[in-house]
Parts: sequence; C-alpha cells; structure tokens
Amino acid sequence: MPQNLIGRSLKLFLVDGTPSGVITAELGVSSVRAVVANRVSLPDLISRDEASRTGVYLLLGSDDGENSKVYVGEGDSVRTRLSSHDSDESKAFFERVALIVSKDENLTKAHGRYLESRILEQIKGSGQAEIVNATSPSFTGLPEAEIADMERVLEEISILLPILGFDLFKSQKPPVLSAEMVSGSRQPIDYRPVQASGQFIAQIRGATGEAIEDAGQFILLAGSKVYATEKSSFADHLRLRKARLRQNGTLVDTTDPELWELTQDTNLGSPSAASAFMAGRSDNGRTTWRTKDTGITYADWRAMKLRQHEAG
Repeated sequence: MPQNLIGRSLKLFLVDGTPSGVITAELGVSSVRAVVANRVSLPDLISRDEASRTGVYLLLGSDDGENSKVYVGEGDSVRTRLSSHDSDESKAFFERVALIVSKDENLTKAHGRYLESRILEQIKGSGQAEIVNATSPSFTGLPEAEIADMERVLEEISILLPILGFDLFKSQKPPVLSAEMVSGSRQPIDYRPVQASGQFIAQIRGATGEAIEDAGQFILLAGSKVYATEKSSFADHLRLRKARLRQNGTLVDTTDPELWELTQDTNLGSPSAASAFMAGRSDNGRTTWRTKDTGITYADWRAMKLRQHEAG
C-alpha cells in the first residue's frame, strides 16, 4: 500500500438480512453511524432508536431517472421530520434516505445545523445533484474546537455516503458496493411474499394490477395488466424498462390489443413508478394504489404506519 494512503475498515449491518432493506454503516472506531434505506422502508428506519436522536439526513432521488435531486435536513429528533417529508408533495422525488447520527449521542442542535450547512456546501461544490432546499444558509455558531470536531465528522460522512450510493461529494471516492446493494434492485426470483408488509391493488381504466412491499421494494406482481401505448408524460427510464421487458418476453400480448400482461414479479421501486408503468403516463401511485383488505389509499395506509412508529 502506498505510504500516503491509510486503510479504513467498514462495518455494514443488513437489519432485515436483505440488501434492499435498512442498512447501518460505521467506519472503524468512528463515533458516526449512517442508517440508509429505500423510501419503501422508511417506516422501518424511523422506528429505530437512531431516528429519535439529533442528526442530519439526506433525501436522494430523481424525477426523470437520470438527474439526481437531494434535500438535506437536520433535527433534534429526525423521526418526525422524515415522517412529514414522506407525505410532502414537494419531496415526491426522493427514493433513498440516509440518516447520520452520533453513536455516543453527543451531537447537539448546533452541531446538526453546522453539518447540514457544510454538507450542502460540499454538494453544491461538486455539482453531483440538484439541491432542492429552499435555502442553504451558512452556520458558524460553534466554538473553534467544536468546528474542528465537526470537520472530522464531515470527513467520515464524505467517506461513508458514497459507499452507500449517495455519491454527492467531490472528494476522491472509495470503491462502491455492488448495484444490488446500493439500489435494492433484484431479480424477480428473489421475491419472497412471506416478508411482505402490505398488499395493494390498482385499476387505471382497463389496466389492473396487484403489488406488494417486500424488503424495501415495491413489486408489481405477475398477472398485472399494463397499457401498451405511452403518453408524453411517461418517464424515459420507465419507457426503457418497459421496452426491455417487452423484448425479453416479460410483457406479453393479451386478448385486449391495448393491454400487455406482466409474466414475472418486477420491482418498480415506488408506488408511483408502478402505477405509471401500468398507465403509460405519469401517475400518483400514493392515491392510485389501495390496500387489498381495507380499500384505503396507499398514502393513508402509509401515514397510519408512520404514526404508529412515531408513537412507539
């Protein structure tokens, strides 16, 4: 190893045993812990002890499947903040969440504000993502010694986050995990309904579908019907995905020339992506999908689930 390089150990923990659920990450003997999850697994993340602590968090996603957007926030107890963001239409873009806290619970509100400001500064300088925060004020209200401590924390954050798929900083990046570990995507053969946390149905004119949440994924089930034609509002990344599935035989003809049938369970990542995939145009899956047992919207089901975790 070159003399100017110092190795770092990394500890990852897959909370539910799958790479698409909640993951915790720590660097060596660092006092910093990162907790990351797909948006589908947000209730599992906010139920954890880390979500009750002071910390900073990042919401990462994309409107078009290509250009990244990020929101950075902080809070004394980020659980409430994250729960409110989930139902905020202006935050509909986010697909992944990263929460950073201190393992020894030494971070204060002032520390959180300083780290939020510095993370925004770093992302702005890198140009890796569009920042959606309405404002990004600088914060320097810390003693010199504490600023030095927070800069060390920031260094650890800038190492941890790119490894976990939050590739937002301009510093030299360490090797990243596999695409499966970072994005939570997996082949339909891995689908395991025994781990499902909810089951949903949707009807968009003639298209009908069933979906399930499993290990941080939103999976459109085999047998679902999708429209063959597409509108101009249909996202490009879904258009490409649909073309690939048609080409490999996963989308097949039906007796209705306007509809194709899905032959394999397919992870679409989010309720809105799944309903848009069915409709062939943009769609708000939070209101389109309904629970199979009670008929309430996904948005209402999700809100109840988050309130249960907040109360717990």
